[in-house]
Amino acid sequence: MLGLLLALAGLIAAWAGGRGVMLLIRGIRNADDPASSLSVIRGIRGIAVAIGTLSLVAGVLFAQTWLVVFGGVFLAEELYETGVVVLVLRAAERERVSASGMGGGVHPSH
Repeated sequence: MLGLLLALAGLIAAWAGGRGVMLLIRGIRNADDPASSLSVIRGIRGIAVAIGTLSLVAGVLFAQTWLVVFGGVFLAEELYETGVVVLVLRAAERERVSASGMGGGVHPSH
């Protein structure tokens, strides 16, 4: 049963890493697009999830405590860090839209 869970976690990590690489490449290719920053961050997040999950799987598989600890700490730190960056980027996007008058509402300073 544990082997099945580890295999499933490995597949999820591979999917997250592959999707992360695709998003990262898309964000870099379309650097002039305002949404490219979010694509890059989401790509980095996918790659970080893959690294953290694979470290956790390897730690359990090979009974290496340091890999389990590294995987957990790396995963938690990267998800927190990229989450904060996404919040900042989305807030900046909302500010840009409302400042250009495309927000559909009245800006509070008017």
